[in-house]
Amino acid sequence: MSLLLLFNGWAVYRQWIFRRMHRQLTGASTGPRPNPLQADLNGCDPQTGLFTRAFAEEQLGKEIARAKRNNSALSLATIHLDEYDQLSTRYGASATDLALKELGRRLKRSCRGSDFAVRLAKEDFLLVLPECGLGEVKLVLNRLGALEMNCAGRKVNLAYTTGWVDYQPGDGPSDLLHRAMEILHLYENAAQASFSTTPAPH
Repeated sequence: MSLLLLFNGWAVYRQWIFRRMHRQLTGASTGPRPNPLQADLNGCDPQTGLFTRAFAEEQLGKEIARAKRNNSALSLATIHLDEYDQLSTRYGASATDLALKELGRRLKRSCRGSDFAVRLAKEDFLLVLPECGLGEVKLVLNRLGALEMNCAGRKVNLAYTTGWVDYQPGDGPSDLLHRAMEILHLYENAAQASFSTTPAPH
């Protein structure tokens, strides 16, 4: 009798385990797309609260697979913060930190539900835009608007330059990021050339 009760208890327990595993598997396959903004904070840049390049590469692999599977668009919007290195010289040591926080806040605000913002380098940023063609990228970037910050009692305008690239068949995460970085490097070189030939304001 004891063995029979033990066997029945074990059978009931196995059934419960199998049902729970089935619910988890079906929930994972049919549930909504996970929001990248709920990722582990270890994948975030501490100054801006935006995601890091390492997180972007990992997430881009998933977004590329989804774009291929659904035959949908995938674009990256690039944002370069102009004259980043001159901010502290002109407005004080805290100016760069304030600028980064303001840009980070605006980028987050510009994101749609499945978008996410990334800090690639000290003055280079990305918006990853699933299901967004090149014609729609401008609409997303327009949400950024004019960037301003208050620094030492002064209102400072933050200049930035934008661009975009889109997923092409055969692209991997590193290919997309490489093309985005090429655009950002062009902006950086142009800004440095302009600054070196233009006297600093008094």
